[in-house]
Amino acid sequence: MRPVLSVLMFAAACLTLVGCAADPAPPVLAFPRADYERVFDAAVETARVYRFRPVITDRELGVIETDARTAGSMLEPWRTDNDGIQDMMAHTVNFERRRVRFEFVPEAFSTPTPAADARAQGAAIPGSVRAEERFDLLTTKGTIELRAWVYVDRGFRPNQQIGRWTSGETHVSTDPTMTQDREDESTRIPTEWTPIGRDVPYEQRLMVSIRELLATPAPEVKADSAGTASTPGADTPH
Repeated sequence: MRPVLSVLMFAAACLTLVGCAADPAPPVLAFPRADYERVFDAAVETARVYRFRPVITDRELGVIETDARTAGSMLEPWRTDNDGIQDMMAHTVNFERRRVRFEFVPEAFSTPTPAADARAQGAAIPGSVRAEERFDLLTTKGTIELRAWVYVDRGFRPNQQIGRWTSGETHVSTDPTMTQDREDESTRIPTEWTPIGRDVPYEQRLMVSIRELLATPAPEVKADSAGTASTPGADTPH
């Protein structure tokens, strides 16, 4: 058990060092305003094909966000969502998941540089006044850009003490005095998931799938003798 644990810890350390490099900018797909509805639908369909459930689809603000999906590990050889052995080992040593976000913005759009003493407000919530004042893609003109962001979260257990030699020595300590009051109105996030970075190869894979979907002509819907339309099958990668 000790050699296996040592190998896994060494692999985790190597992957951590590799992940310290700065992530590149996400891939961009530019298209005319007339194709906005079609590209938006293609992004939603691509998320579903990759088994990410869209939870936010705002056509005015150009935002698509999905639920998180657990990343495949070496114990799931049928999963094809990893970019090589390095990615697969990282998701095996750690319990991780992905979240997808598609952003549509006008080509000329740029965020103003905040003042040094300005209060940080974070991202605008879809439907809020600040978000509505930004732009409306349903009425904008000119070229629109699409970007795909794939965020990786890592699960952890608070107060977990990992054993040195065997997994049987691992235990979780509890402190009754640290129990959070239900009436506590603090802004602490009640989750055991921590964002650790982006999955750039997965972002590129999603954009390639969107381009392929847009390049594929729409199938003709033919009605049968009973008057029902045939539904084409969808390829659903794991």
